Amino acid sequence: MTFALPKGEQYFGKAVATFDLSEVPTKSLYFDFRGIKIGKLTINDAEVKEGSPFVDHHITLPAEHLKVGPNRVYMDICNKYRKDGVGLHSFTDKLDGEQYLYTQFEADFCHYVMPVFDQPDLKASWVFKAVVPEDWTVVANDNVDPAQNTEDNFKLLDTDLEGVSSFFGVNDLWKSMTNPKHFWFTQTPRISTYIYAIVAGPFDYFESIVEGMPPMRIWARKTLMNDVNHKEMFMVTQCGMRYYKKLFGREYPFGKYDQVFVPEHNYGAMENVGCVTYNESYLFRGENPSLAKRLRFSITNLHELAHMWFGNLVTMKWWDDLWLNESFATYMSFLAMSQSPELSYFDTVWCTFLQYMFWGVSTDTLSSTHPICASI
Repeated sequence: MTFALPKGEQYFGKAVATFDLSEVPTKSLYFDFRGIKIGKLTINDAEVKEGSPFVDHHITLPAEHLKVGPNRVYMDICNKYRKDGVGLHSFTDKLDGEQYLYTQFEADFCHYVMPVFDQPDLKASWVFKAVVPEDWTVVANDNVDPAQNTEDNFKLLDTDLEGVSSFFGVNDLWKSMTNPKHFWFTQTPRISTYIYAIVAGPFDYFESIVEGMPPMRIWARKTLMNDVNHKEMFMVTQCGMRYYKKLFGREYPFGKYDQVFVPEHNYGAMENVGCVTYNESYLFRGENPSLAKRLRFSITNLHELAHMWFGNLVTMKWWDDLWLNESFATYMSFLAMSQSPELSYFDTVWCTFLQYMFWGVSTDTLSSTHPICASI
């Protein structure tokens, strides 16, 4: 996936997808996509010219263009940033006028940004490439690939995206990015689309490099950096890394671990592979936080980290098992905290866990109670 992410209201790019078919379907396949426009839809080197392939948030892949074995699909896309906290959300900081972008793809919002088969059991590797304004940075699921971040590759990206901007008539957006920055990320392992991630803007960060740990960074808007309790956050994360490695018998399964505080997040946090996003409400904003407040955030920190093994590496087949995905991560977060000597000052951890249990029991007494596992 290659995107130009200019400041403003719209973005554009091109998508290339490859997938294998064991047999040619009797009916057309389709990608999910809730964008504005597509162009130059090409399947196995043949442009699709018949009909209107992009209708009702589906991009039809006609069966006669598909084949047994590997298939390759290409298209240009044009889309808008969103303001509702799903897809690719845009926020403008009122203090300094800076624009920030981030994605929220769970449950099925990845197709609000890019064409995909948007369901958790259809995992795919993805390579993300981005061109952004010169004062922005980009964070995604994996590290930047140094072998691909070359001037020759950047020129190819510029040529491709300039062509896409001309096709959609948005040349002004492309030209607005004078001296743009380029990011070409390493191909990810096979992961579900709901845990893909894109974060872009003039974010600042703290960094921790510790032997035996993946590279870690904590990001926030520039105007909020003084409110990030990064020392304790790094310590809690490192304790979780050590405990989960010992408990699960496997090291952290991805290439790096970024944690990003983002504005207007619809939830508390989101366990994107290698790029966890947090609601800015977890920042203490100048106050001297109580131990209970710090415990609340640290439990969320360890919950999202637990998902890297269970939820991301190993994933539910369908959404009817989401209850297990989330409740397991919550239990693991309390267990990791209680078993980490460095965090023994959180001595009320199991008392807090009982509050969660009592909430569940009391909810189950209501007339609105329902099975924890439901058909979706």
